[in-house]
Amino acid sequence: MKTYAYAIDLNNPNQSWTRLIQWAGQNKRVLDIGCGRGQMGRILHEQFSCTVVGIEINPNFAHECEGYDRVIAGSAEDEALLASISERFDVIICGDVLEHLRQPEIPLRALHRLIEPHGRLLLSAPNVAQIRIRLMHLRGRWDYTPEGIMDKTHLRWFTLDTLRQLVRECGWREEAFDFTLGPNFARLLQRTRVPKAWLRPTLLASQFLLNLSSHG
Repeated sequence: MKTYAYAIDLNNPNQSWTRLIQWAGQNKRVLDIGCGRGQMGRILHEQFSCTVVGIEINPNFAHECEGYDRVIAGSAEDEALLASISERFDVIICGDVLEHLRQPEIPLRALHRLIEPHGRLLLSAPNVAQIRIRLMHLRGRWDYTPEGIMDKTHLRWFTLDTLRQLVRECGWREEAFDFTLGPNFARLLQRTRVPKAWLRPTLLASQFLLNLSSHG
């Protein structure tokens, strides 16, 4: 989960972590699930004055996290671990996490207990129906890559419909939606000044981003 080493650029609106941080906002108590090496939590703490708790399955990565109140070593699918957390959070972030889980419904259902009544669950997940992946499938290929949509560590794949169905079945209501594009296409879009709103995310998005409230 979230082990990629690239830097978060808050000036880049086409980066999923940028959008998640913007949605999180200032002065919030945040639970960062699958916090990796802590890039997101460090920014939330240092630049947004948030108090951040992390969950990370890799203990070596957990030790690298800076700016966190604490980092809990363990899996987001561990129901006992989730049940052991006593506090509530204004924001829970699952950035690039669900696709790495065998049973993503476990944390999605358990997190209702950990969120404040007006809190938000923020998540990002890759789009397996993106046009580049569709063309690969038409050629009879299913090629894994070190990262990205076809990351070799992914256990689950989502279209926009299946992602929305999953969160809805786990008791979450969608409050806002956004998506990112591949970097080359994003640069082309910027040069041509085509509005992002004209695009079809189910075909062109690299990642989907959902801002959710609890009604479970």
